[in-house]
Amino acid sequence: MTPTMLAAAAALALFAATGCGAPWDALPAGKATGEGRTAQPTDLPGPRPGRPDADGAPTGPERSAAPSAEPRGRPSPPAPLAGTGGEGARVVAAPGEVVAQYVDALARTSDPRRMREGLRHTAEDSAAHAYLLHRAAVAQARADGGRPARDAEAGRTPDGYELCPGGDPAAEPACADYGGFTAWDGLLTDLRVDGRDPGPRLLVAEDVADGSEGVRARLLTAYRSTDGGPLAVAVEFTTDGNVSLDLLQASYSGGEGRGGAGGGGGGEIRASEAVGRYELDGGGRTHAAFFFPGAVPGGTLTVGGCLEECSAVVDIELPVG
Repeated sequence: MTPTMLAAAAALALFAATGCGAPWDALPAGKATGEGRTAQPTDLPGPRPGRPDADGAPTGPERSAAPSAEPRGRPSPPAPLAGTGGEGARVVAAPGEVVAQYVDALARTSDPRRMREGLRHTAEDSAAHAYLLHRAAVAQARADGGRPARDAEAGRTPDGYELCPGGDPAAEPACADYGGFTAWDGLLTDLRVDGRDPGPRLLVAEDVADGSEGVRARLLTAYRSTDGGPLAVAVEFTTDGNVSLDLLQASYSGGEGRGGAGGGGGGEIRASEAVGRYELDGGGRTHAAFFFPGAVPGGTLTVGGCLEECSAVVDIELPVG
């Protein structure tokens, strides 16, 4: 044996005796590590993708090495929906039957009570709840004003439903597509209107009210449609005495919307449409809805009026948002 071969043999013997050698992680890809051997610990959370875990099953990118109470093969629950407060809640695609009942309620614009019944299919503080609540408030205002809207026509689409307002198509807004419904514990949470989330454009007021000369106003909802339509503001009025409300003379100021009829950018915007009951007897009430082109939440709604024989002037101001 040559001196070189003797030196190599001595080195191999030394390695075998001391256990020294290259770490397992340093082995080239594809080299065997031996049956039952696992990789050296790493800073990564859990076993590496493709390595065997403790029970011998392959661990892929979507599997956690930590113990779980979930049956194998089922994904871990997503984070609870913001505002629901329930641990382990599941936000999933909404059941078709629940979606159909919700859409049916949206379409019943001639019957606000029937629309509000659909709220039982929605989760509190969700976009689906706020959207139906607003649509029902506007429908109630039209009914209180003596001109209830016709029911919308609903039809299925590949992605959900299409709702078209009843009446003369030339005088009505365009149809709207509804889809992307999700649910939490069987109750609707989110939806898409013409492919967009209506949530950021919706406002459900809490304890926003004003009073003048025995007339009280309470802000209900506000919404600017996903197609950039007017800001719709729904309000409930009650009164102690007879009053005439100047609904059509209502104005909106502030916010960051562009100016509409009667005002420039950031100025006063006159309502392009107002619905509700104009004349109220003592003890009466009405819903009213106001539409302001180019406006966004963040401004102030102003509504005036007169008591009987204009013995006193009513001046209501409600912050919107």
